[in-house]
Order: sequence, then C-alpha cells, then structure tokens
Amino acid sequence: MIKRKSRTIPFGYKLAEDTDYIEPIESELEALEEAKNFLKTCSYREVAIWLSAKTKRYISYVGLR
Repeated sequence: MIKRKSRTIPFGYKLAEDTDYIEPIESELEALEEAKNFLKTCSYREVAIWLSAKTKRYISYVGLR
C-alpha cells in the first residue's frame, strides 16, 4: 500500500479501506506496461481507447500522456 498524496487516484490503483492509502491493481498496471509498447507505433488516442476497453476503466489520452 502507498500513502495517498492527492484526491485523484492514479490509473492502476484503487482506494484502500483506510482512505489515506491506495493499493495497486495488478491487471491494470500490466495493461499499462503493455500500452507503453503500443505507443511506439500508435497514437496516444488509440492506445487510450484500447487501454480503456481492456481494463474497463476510463483513461483519457491526455492522462495517458
């Protein structure tokens, strides 16, 4: 678990029972690593759409960037 530093929960994490901490979501973090490889050949918009569809959690292309 990681100490929460802002109101926004970063992609790949969720709020823990103790709301002062966040905990990682392994499947989302693995998908994010995979997305980094796609960025070599695809646009941020395309990768953000793919990542949102794969994880069922929205991320904008600006947030991905």
